[in-house]
This record gives sequence, C-alpha cells and structure tokens, in this order.
Amino acid sequence: MRGIMQRSRRNMVKTIMAGVMLAMAFTGVSLAASQGGKIATVTIPQTPTQYASEPQPLTANQCGQCHPGLFRNLRDDGGRHRFACQNCHNTFHAYNPRKGNWDAIMPKCASCHEAPHGPKITNCNACHANPHAPKKIDASAQLATACFDCHGSVRDQLVKNPSKHSKVPCMNCHTSHGAIPSCFSCHKPHVEGQALTTCIPCHPAHQPLRVTYGKDVPSRTCGSCHAKEFNAVSKDSSKHKKVACVTCHKDRHRFIPQCSGCHGKPHQKLIHEKFPQCLTCHIDVHDMPVMPSPSKK
Repeated sequence: MRGIMQRSRRNMVKTIMAGVMLAMAFTGVSLAASQGGKIATVTIPQTPTQYASEPQPLTANQCGQCHPGLFRNLRDDGGRHRFACQNCHNTFHAYNPRKGNWDAIMPKCASCHEAPHGPKITNCNACHANPHAPKKIDASAQLATACFDCHGSVRDQLVKNPSKHSKVPCMNCHTSHGAIPSCFSCHKPHVEGQALTTCIPCHPAHQPLRVTYGKDVPSRTCGSCHAKEFNAVSKDSSKHKKVACVTCHKDRHRFIPQCSGCHGKPHQKLIHEKFPQCLTCHIDVHDMPVMPSPSKK
C-alpha cells in the first residue's frame, strides 16, 4: 500500500514539473517577442519585390509539368478542348477529401455545351469519360444503341443500298468511336500487294455494292472477280487486249457499253440493218474473232 502511494506522489510531481516548464517556455517566448527577440530559428532575407505585381496565369505547358498525363490526353485526343486550362478550371487545388467537394470544383459540361446530341443523350460521361480526351470514346452499351441518332446519313445508306454490311452491328467494325477499321480485317485484297487506300474509292463502306471507280483502276483488279473475262481478254489478239476494263465499263460497276460508243457503224448499212446486234457476229467482246489478213488467205 505504501509503495502504491509513493508511485502516485512521484507521478503527480512529474506532471506538475512538466506544467511549470511549459509555462516558463511560453513566458520566455512572450518576453522575447515583447523585447524584439527572434522567434524563428533561422533568418531568411525578405524579397518583397516578388510580390510587387499580380501573377500571370499558368500556360498549358506549365500545367503539364505537374499533370503530364492530362497534357498528353489533350495534345493527342483533345479535339476542341485544346485551349487554356483556366477556360474550364476556375478553382485549382481546392479538393478536400473530408468535404467531398469534387463535384463542386470540377467544370460542368453544360457550361459550354447545350445538349449537342439531342434530348435522348444527356449523360456526357457515359461516352466522354475523359474530358481531356473527348475524341477518345469507348464502345459503350449506350453508344451502341445510339449511333444513328447522330449518324442518320449512314443509316440511310445502309438501308437504301442493302448488303452484308447492313446486317452487321456498328461496333463489329467501329470498336471505338471514330475508329476506322481496315477492310482487310474481314476481306481479302483483290490482288497481292493491293493498297488499303484503293478500297474505299470503289467500295463505299456503308454501301459497298454501289461500286464506282476511277480511270486509273488496273484491269488485274477487275480480274480478281471477273477471272473468266480477264483471262479471255488477256489472250485476245484483237485491239481490245490493249484497252483497260474501265475504258469501256466507265465509272460504274456492271455498266455495259454499246459497241457504237467507240466504233460507230463500221459496216455497210445493209449489214447493220440485217444484224442490229453487234454480238450476233462478234459473239464475245472479251475474245473477239479476228479475220485473217489478206496475205494469209
């Protein structure tokens, strides 16, 4: 019992002494302050000239020194958002986890945009998850059902010109918004070494059977589908052998020219009256019968 009382008295004495020393410390500080003494442990020279003018706003490049990921997002996929950061961000470094004020300090899409996709699509973040890369849009479920809300002309092409492409969901080819797939992902090239850039000029992606082509399409490209005709004209001994397919078949697939378009009426009037169809005698334009020259008769 006596030991317990002694320990209690010792603890009480320690507590009192600690309080006295703390009081003396505060008293010394107050006394030093009142007498012009130093409170800081180091002396730093003042530079009031640094505060003589208002600071200039940070440039996007300066913001990027601390936020390099966001800077690169804007640089690569920022679209029209590539302007000064302060145009959207009015409050900087004010987020407080305790207050949970993230939504309050973040810019609002509606500050600049007024339902750009109509009344049906109002949840911006569902597609534009990263406002610093608004052009980079993932293929979400909402996006998959809303393609034609914005791309009505594409729907019209697919409906008016039915093909196998008309039955394929958009996301099968466009794995993200704006992604342009390679035709060769599904289709074999017409000829070995064919350049991808030659596909779309002939086969518009949303109406691929509406084939159009220019005057520079090589005949071997046509021959990949029309092998019989190409092989025949390649072996032909007539002048047709030297004529490119597109010279006669013009700029529209399946266009069948009239012989008179190039040849006029080369025979006597009586022959043309008796045989109004040239192919009655000439049979196959890709393998023309050639009359032997007089010297070989």
